[in-house]
Amino acid sequence: MTLTRIVRLLWSGYDIRNLVAEYFLKGYKTRVQWNRIEECLKLKIDNGLILPNKLKTALHILVNPIGARIKDFVVNLYGNDYVPSHFMGVLSWTFLGIIDTKKTAKAIISDENLLITKRYEIACTYCLKDEILMLWRELSETYKNNYLILSGPIYTLHYLPIYWTYYMMIELNRLDRKIRYEYPETMNCHCFGALYAGIDVNQVALEYFIGKMTVEEKEQYFQRYFQTLEARRISTIHAFGDIYSCDITYFLLSQMNENQRKSIFQKYAYLILKIFLKFPYGGMFFEFESVLREFLTVDLIEDLEEQYQETSNYFCFRNIR
Repeated sequence: MTLTRIVRLLWSGYDIRNLVAEYFLKGYKTRVQWNRIEECLKLKIDNGLILPNKLKTALHILVNPIGARIKDFVVNLYGNDYVPSHFMGVLSWTFLGIIDTKKTAKAIISDENLLITKRYEIACTYCLKDEILMLWRELSETYKNNYLILSGPIYTLHYLPIYWTYYMMIELNRLDRKIRYEYPETMNCHCFGALYAGIDVNQVALEYFIGKMTVEEKEQYFQRYFQTLEARRISTIHAFGDIYSCDITYFLLSQMNENQRKSIFQKYAYLILKIFLKFPYGGMFFEFESVLREFLTVDLIEDLEEQYQETSNYFCFRNIR
């Protein structure tokens, strides 16, 4: 925990914050430009901290995954809009060293320099009901009606502001009909929202929609999520490397009963353990290994244990409840 906190504080340092702000002010951004920021931070570790080399190496390893979450969060939140220079200062963090998206989104929404429409979209994206109710009163009728007019297939649209606009207009039944027209398999607005949030790796929204689903709907979603995750792993290495898969997977497993977990473990034990080798959930491998071992071949166990040994020094541990 201490190592992740050190790296988080380094990312929040004045000089690094300025570099991050400059990066997002540029119209054309490249991976090379972001790499330079990461390298500057690693130089600070080497030259500014009096620590054993082993600890410096551990800090180096944490720079990239924590930075990747910062970069990805900013891109998802602001898109091509102007990013305020003080952005790094409003980030909230969990004890694991990852961004607390809900708290951070609430802080950003309170910035009245942002357009009201942008604040509303952010509130909808993270299903912040109290903030949505507050901002709704300030929206123009024209803007509200724009979200009621679906200009294409619903899967191509920004679904969360659509959902919340229908919610505020007390028109969710109407949205259900639109969704069932496109998806005859008895889909409703909450099931579709969970699918959308899962694909968009938006854990806060997924938590909201899972809470609205029936027991049967949850069961179907659990199976569908892991089927999709396995298909993505097979089709492309980049999709499997998504930095938020571990967050979503951990949350869904925490929502299952023992029988549901066992059913998932029987089919996806290797996938789950491999996911939990990623920052910051490496401890999941240690916790689940004895439970999942019976579902793995000897070769798969050896492969996973080898990967675990390579990275286990830098993991944060957490108990599933």
